[in-house]
Amino acid sequence: MNAIVVSFVVSCLLALINIGSAIALNNITSVSLVAILSSYIVSIGCMFWKRLTNQQLLPAKFTFSKPVGLFLNGFSLCFLIFSFIFAFFPGNPNPTPAQMNWSILMYGAVVIFALLHYFFQARRMYDGPVEYVRKLV
Repeated sequence: MNAIVVSFVVSCLLALINIGSAIALNNITSVSLVAILSSYIVSIGCMFWKRLTNQQLLPAKFTFSKPVGLFLNGFSLCFLIFSFIFAFFPGNPNPTPAQMNWSILMYGAVVIFALLHYFFQARRMYDGPVEYVRKLV
């Protein structure tokens, strides 16, 4: 019930943004799209790298052979990178500064902040799930 209520409240708040400014809502949805695409790029890129370097994959009920899996992962990466780039484009040609898609600025600022935070503070604090399991054993 809590998840349903939170989803409903967040959806209502995002709908209120559209009342104030449709451009702001478009930028927010564009940043959300780019964030999802970048998470897909990272996860499929890791699988592509493991297949390319002949590293062992985790056991699964269904897997493709190496050439088929490598082709599908490569094709997926090409499509996702293409979509990632075009997600930053404005919605119409010759936009005014108010109509411009500013999601590249928001996404870039978050990525730069996250990288700086990681290199200056977080990499010394994060243990990871393997360390938690070792502590329990």
